[in-house]
Amino acid sequence: MSKILQKFLIVNLTVIFILSACRKKEFDEFYGRPETLADPIYQQLQAKGNFTRFLDCIDKSGYKETLSTAGSWTVFAPTDAAFTTYMSENNLTEINATLASAIVRYSMTYDGEKVERLSDNLTAKGFVKNVGFRRRTVYYDFVYDGVDNDGKAIKIIAGNRNGTYLSTDFNNKNLPFFLTPFVTFAGISALDYNYFYPNTSFTGKNVGPGTIIEQDIVAENGVIHIIDKVLTPPQSIDQYIGTKTQYGAFKSLLDKYVSYNLNTDITHRYQVLTGKSDNVYAKNYSVLLGFSPNNENYLKEDANDAQIGMYSIFAPTDEAVEAYAKVLLKYYAKNRLQPGNYKAQLNELFSLRSDIIRDFINSHLYRTTVWPSKFNTVNSFLGEATKLTPANVVDKQFLSNGLFYGVNAAQNANVFSTVYGKVNLDPTYYIMKQALDVLGYAIPIKTASLKYTVIPIPDATLVSLGFSYDPFYPSAPIRGDLNILRRLLQTHIIPLGDRAVPNFATTNGILETSGGEYIKYNNGFFSSAGTEDMPAVADKSIKIDSVATAVNGADAYAAKVLMYTVLPVSKHIEKYGTLTTDPYYSFFQYLKNNVTLYTAATGAIQGVTDGTSYTVFIPTNAAIQAAVTAGLLPKLANGTPNYAPTNAGDISNVAKFIQYHIIKSTVASDGQKTGSFESLLKNDSGDAAKVTVLTNTTNTLILRDVTNTSVNVLLGTTDRSNMLSNRTVIHQINSYLKYQF
Repeated sequence: MSKILQKFLIVNLTVIFILSACRKKEFDEFYGRPETLADPIYQQLQAKGNFTRFLDCIDKSGYKETLSTAGSWTVFAPTDAAFTTYMSENNLTEINATLASAIVRYSMTYDGEKVERLSDNLTAKGFVKNVGFRRRTVYYDFVYDGVDNDGKAIKIIAGNRNGTYLSTDFNNKNLPFFLTPFVTFAGISALDYNYFYPNTSFTGKNVGPGTIIEQDIVAENGVIHIIDKVLTPPQSIDQYIGTKTQYGAFKSLLDKYVSYNLNTDITHRYQVLTGKSDNVYAKNYSVLLGFSPNNENYLKEDANDAQIGMYSIFAPTDEAVEAYAKVLLKYYAKNRLQPGNYKAQLNELFSLRSDIIRDFINSHLYRTTVWPSKFNTVNSFLGEATKLTPANVVDKQFLSNGLFYGVNAAQNANVFSTVYGKVNLDPTYYIMKQALDVLGYAIPIKTASLKYTVIPIPDATLVSLGFSYDPFYPSAPIRGDLNILRRLLQTHIIPLGDRAVPNFATTNGILETSGGEYIKYNNGFFSSAGTEDMPAVADKSIKIDSVATAVNGADAYAAKVLMYTVLPVSKHIEKYGTLTTDPYYSFFQYLKNNVTLYTAATGAIQGVTDGTSYTVFIPTNAAIQAAVTAGLLPKLANGTPNYAPTNAGDISNVAKFIQYHIIKSTVASDGQKTGSFESLLKNDSGDAAKVTVLTNTTNTLILRDVTNTSVNVLLGTTDRSNMLSNRTVIHQINSYLKYQF
């Protein structure tokens, strides 16, 4: 190589080196670690000097590199003093790797956040302020040893959704904190916090049982909050109740809704990590339960909804379950179950009526946080607030996925304690129970705040009428004519409003059923329009065998069914309008001879349609004569009624008179309905003339017509008022109602 070439290469290499050095300097200045950037979490804790125990745990857990390099974490770091207290309280001389890992992972939450942001909930739409009180930690449980439903030893992993398992989700536990913004927003107080953590002062900066004593230490890879307690992951509801024998009976009922499903993804992961060949089964609770007690993820309606909610459970002790089993087993134990203790009989009841056990469990499960100060304001999965009080609580735990209240009494749920409950729990009325559920009549009568009387219909009676229940037809399990069944059920459901349950045994009265028709009771007997149609006197009413009190009324038991009538309204008027001495005689004579209003072949009255409720007010024969004299109705030459006029004007006047005495609603002397009601009479513009019910009590019913004249309904023992017809009530009145337009 020539000297010239050598010199040329040397010069060029020198230039390249100088240029490279300049570029590296520029690169480092632009991309290098800023001098003002804080050290990583691990190094900052190391520099402080009073976190040697926590750092030792970090080293043992394998998280030194994680907390020394890039990332975004919130770390709640306990001081050495906190560890000294913790180890003393737990009689520990050292912390092994397993415990160290649990402490570190549970003290780490995802994303570095200052205290001011911890109460905010990160949603898909952004942050929602002040609503959060938990954050997802790095800690989760993996595979553990357990037994399946047959008692066989297996490897298990907890379900991480309500009713299922998703192998891509680790089911991380959440860390709770009680910061002033959330506490204010939720309307809770120090009392709620100290209910679970009585040995820690509430400061508005509490993390589990600990307190933040220094906050918002910004690090390269997150934020540090120094706390005065060592945090360890609490058990889930499933884990806790499984270790407490005092809840064994309730747990055994929960276990009936557990399935163990082989999971190939977790099995493979477990086998790779451990070198073992065992299969792993996901422990899933049925979707029929309010929530899965082993699910740490809350509802997952939003990815981070566990930040703002957790479950609650009121777990009854064995003694409480045994006491309430008397309610659940009362009817089945008589002749459907084998003799045995309450646990054995509850197991047997599950095989016969799993829905009863399901509802019993769900009455104790809440899909939300039930704070101690809000016991009676939050509804269970069954939609009702607890009837228990803090005095019933014998055990209280702030667990990883829910608030746990061990209670010395079972929840007296509405599905068992209301008028619906009697039908629900007694196999004699199983078809009726299913019909109430399927046809939509169950909700009102199992609402404790709504008062009812229910007359249960035995299965044998419904079968004799052509009805049955067959779950083989899931979309239509109630077999038979549903229109007829609906009307029957409505006749046997009586809303009471604010009235007390009547004394059926020694008094009499009239009651409106849920379908708008009326039934009557009289000294221990019921009657309806259908029973009163019966030819035999003995069949015109049904005997009340017994009355059982419920929290929202009573169930009145009778051996027979209250039938409705299929006869037209005119037939019940005719019944008391054939003889000249009959109370409805004059009214019916005008009706039956009015060709524009009455069809003799069918008994139909024009304007009275099937499925609509009416009240007919029939003036006495003397009152009809007064209307004749007043010129409202046609008369003969001698001044007596002309029941069969031929003059078109007279025929029209008769029709109008009758139409004004029929209103489009049922009204009886029960003290319930007053106000203005439309009659069948309309003017040329189609506007209905109205009748006002001025006074309504059990012994007085006063009407007022459009001329402001008052008319009394006759309610004496020999009068024909409160007469039952086809969705209609018929009354006798002492005068006539006068209309005008």
